[in-house]
Amino acid sequence: MKKSKIKDSRLKIRDPKAESQDSGFKSGDSKLKIKDSRLKIRDPKAEIQDSGFKTGDLKLKIKDSSLKMRDPNTGIQDPGFKTGDSKLKIGVLVSGNGSNLQAIIDRIKEGKLHANVQVVVSDNANAYAVERAKHSTIPVHVVDYKAFPRREEAEQSIIALLNDYHVGLVVLAGYMKLMTKKFINAFPLRIINIHPALLPSFPGINVIQKAMNYGVKFTGCTVHFIDEGTDTGPIIIQAVVPVMDNDTEETLAQRIHEKEHVIYPLAIQLFAENRLVVKDRRVFVDGYMYSGQSPFINPYNP
Repeated sequence: MKKSKIKDSRLKIRDPKAESQDSGFKSGDSKLKIKDSRLKIRDPKAEIQDSGFKTGDLKLKIKDSSLKMRDPNTGIQDPGFKTGDSKLKIGVLVSGNGSNLQAIIDRIKEGKLHANVQVVVSDNANAYAVERAKHSTIPVHVVDYKAFPRREEAEQSIIALLNDYHVGLVVLAGYMKLMTKKFINAFPLRIINIHPALLPSFPGINVIQKAMNYGVKFTGCTVHFIDEGTDTGPIIIQAVVPVMDNDTEETLAQRIHEKEHVIYPLAIQLFAENRLVVKDRRVFVDGYMYSGQSPFINPYNP
C-alpha cells in the first residue's frame, strides 16, 4: 500500500469549538494537542465556564463554585460531582395514610424516579404508611415523641437514624410534627414537604376547607423546602386545581391528592438530578424551559 506524503508534517488542524490551532495531531491515539491549554468549554446546562474538563472520568471543575451540584448519595453540594448510577437515598417521615409515600414507591418501581427509599420513620405506630413501607420491604422505625422528655431528644433520635441510613434527602409525607431549628440545620436544604394549597396562601392545617370557605376559584398543592417557619420555605413546584361549585372538602381533597402524587416524585427527581438552585427565596430548575405541556403544573419535567 502506498503511503501518502504530507509536505508539511505539522498538519494544521483546529478544534471546531475552541478555534485554537492544533500544534500536533496524532491519528493513532486520537489525542489532540491544543496550543491553548485552557480550552474554554461551558457546561451546557449551567452555562458556566469550565476551567478544566476531563472526558475520561467525567469530572467537571466549575469556575463558579456557586453552582448547586449535589452528590446523589449525600445530597450535599459537591463542586466536583461524579456522574454514575448512584441513586439518591431518601428517608420518608410519615404520620398517617401514606398515599404520597406509595406514589414515591410506585414511581421508583416504574423507573421514573432515580432514588431509593432507605428508611421510613413514623411518629405513629398505627399509621397505615407503616404497613405500606413493610409491604415494600422498606425498613421502618417508629419514634414516639411521648417516650422522650423533650422534642429535641426525639428529633436527635430521628437524625441519628437518617444518618445511619446515609439519607441524602428527607421527605415529609403527611408528617404532622413541626421541625426544630436543630433538625433543620442537620439537613440544610435537604428537607422537603408537600402542602395541600398554593403557598403562600393558606399555610398550616385544615387548609382545604379554609380555601373553600374563603371562596377561591383555584387551589392546589406545593412542594417546598423546609425552613424554620410554618410552610414558608422556598417553593420547588406547584400544581393548580380548580374549585368546583359542587365540591365538598372530600372531593376537592381527592383531586388535590391526585396532583400531589404527580408533583412530589417530580420534585424528588429534580433534586436527584442536581437541578435545583436556590437564590434568595426562589428555586430555579437548571436547564428548564416552560413548554406549556402541562399549564397547571410548574415546573413540569415528565
